[in-house]
Amino acid sequence: MATRRIAIEQLIPGMFIIEMDLPWYRTPFLSHKRLINDQKTIQLMKQHGIRMVTIDTSKGLDLPSEPSTNMQHPASQQATNQDVPPLLEQEAKRASESKSEDHAATVIYAQAREAVERIFDDLEQGIPPSPEATKAIVSNVLGQILSDRATMAMQVAIHKIRQFDRSLTAHALDTCILSLVVAIESELDQPTQEQVGMGALLHDAGYVRLPRNLVRKREECGGQDKILLQQHCTLGVALLSEHPGMPEAVLRIVKEHHERADRSGFPAGLGNDHISRLAQIVGIVNFYDGMVSRRGARPAMIPHDAVRQLFLAGERGQFEKSLVELMIRSIGVYPVGSLVKLNTGEQAVVVGVNPQQRLKPLVKIMTDSQGGSYATPIEVDLAVPSPDHTVRTVLHVLDPAQERVNIGIYLDQSLSRAA
Repeated sequence: MATRRIAIEQLIPGMFIIEMDLPWYRTPFLSHKRLINDQKTIQLMKQHGIRMVTIDTSKGLDLPSEPSTNMQHPASQQATNQDVPPLLEQEAKRASESKSEDHAATVIYAQAREAVERIFDDLEQGIPPSPEATKAIVSNVLGQILSDRATMAMQVAIHKIRQFDRSLTAHALDTCILSLVVAIESELDQPTQEQVGMGALLHDAGYVRLPRNLVRKREECGGQDKILLQQHCTLGVALLSEHPGMPEAVLRIVKEHHERADRSGFPAGLGNDHISRLAQIVGIVNFYDGMVSRRGARPAMIPHDAVRQLFLAGERGQFEKSLVELMIRSIGVYPVGSLVKLNTGEQAVVVGVNPQQRLKPLVKIMTDSQGGSYATPIEVDLAVPSPDHTVRTVLHVLDPAQERVNIGIYLDQSLSRAA
């Protein structure tokens, strides 16, 4: 790596930045590492007070040679000057190829994950995130969900399968993504959707003020430990309030996401009429994501079983039934990543949801009725009539562990083809 620290006035399109002189949370960028494509980006950096940057000349352009020290023959100098546009063109082409190779959802998820990890690292040091930095992450994720909801759902499912024990940052991001899906389904306006996403992203911020070992084993805790863990809601509000400008709606989500409609929640035992509706949305999503995530010694629940538990919680009055219905409509009765057996005897993985026909998801059929694997999995929308008039329906849900099926492989293949 060949690096050089330069003033913002020396920055030009074609240079590759690896560091800025301001913390990431004071800038509108999820990551400081980026190829500068245009003057607009440079102008935005100046507006946010960035004065010095470090560039990697092995990935982008270097500073032009000083005319006073350039003793080349005019013809040779002309050839050198002509080299600059091709270098810029080559870098732009490389960036374009990279974008085409990596599916947008994969890139957005990875960038958001990195940004959320930085937020939680800063929180542990007592540095609360700015509303602008949090909103930037949410806006990027929201844009991708609006563009292609199915692939973002696949990202959530894939990363749950890959990680043995879900971290606070992974849970925060997945809760944010699913909460945004529900917010979109509920037809909230965009500013409110962003507040839902921000609250979901920061809902567990208070855990950084508690002992790590306690947080890690929180599913098994009882007694005084459980009472202490329940303080993460108010601790989170106190920590986030240290940065001026955090929307009140976001702070209420952080404080109330564990409250329940039947007053069985914490920290204040609020009833349905006193809990923010946005906090109820995040609370339902948090409840679901907690069930389908592995935590410590507790295995993850099959998504379909988690949906059933969510429905029962609504029946018991823990959550408002209309919001439970909204959640199930958003993720489906058979959420993305579910392994199902069809009435034809075939096995399939759910790769998409039909919100209006929750019992008829998009599936990728892997095996025939005799259990033999298809050379190429067949993608079928169960809500659309089959060309050969075969009527396929979901018979029941299977446990991937018992069937020894790696769901992640088939989800990855779907993303690769979509890229």
